[in-house]
Amino acid sequence: MANNKDTTPDLISVVKRAKEGDKSAFEELYNEYFAPLNRYILIRVGDPSEAEDLTQTVFIKFYKNLVNWQDKGYQPSAYLFTIARSVIADFYRSKGRKGSKLANSEDVLSLISDTSQNPHQDVIESEEIRTLYKNLKKLPEKYQEVLVLRYIENLSSKEISQIINKSDVATRKMLSRSVSALAELTKKNDKDMRGSK
Repeated sequence: MANNKDTTPDLISVVKRAKEGDKSAFEELYNEYFAPLNRYILIRVGDPSEAEDLTQTVFIKFYKNLVNWQDKGYQPSAYLFTIARSVIADFYRSKGRKGSKLANSEDVLSLISDTSQNPHQDVIESEEIRTLYKNLKKLPEKYQEVLVLRYIENLSSKEISQIINKSDVATRKMLSRSVSALAELTKKNDKDMRGSK
């Protein structure tokens, strides 16, 4: 996913071209953001086919709202993730469920873990990721969301603040609290594991 500041003007110009009706520009945005949006949605809903459908819905809404898009100096990813967040909320409302806690799925774990060429290291890292993921699911939804956006989707606190509609300072505080809460849970679970052996 392109999210460094050097590419922002290029992606913004791609959105502007798409807004003017350039279908290849929209396709470029689709190719750039499909995987990160799908991963974010899959983590939130847990069902791969549902996540793919919802990702398509994000792009349909984005396409329909291109006429309203304005260059405010943010990356297009912030706008797309805001739409994704709304689509996820609509999904849970339509299902009569409250919230969108992280899903418990091997599909999700495979998305957030990297595989190296060292099988022994892969097993250790896979177990660490599984433990981290279990702890992440125990956090409040708002903490889960900012941690996923920051550390899995690699968005900046400024982009996250736009997505969750909070100030950059409030977002950074929430990220800090989220990391602290996750660290505390991890430390507690490590202590419990050592005590049970």
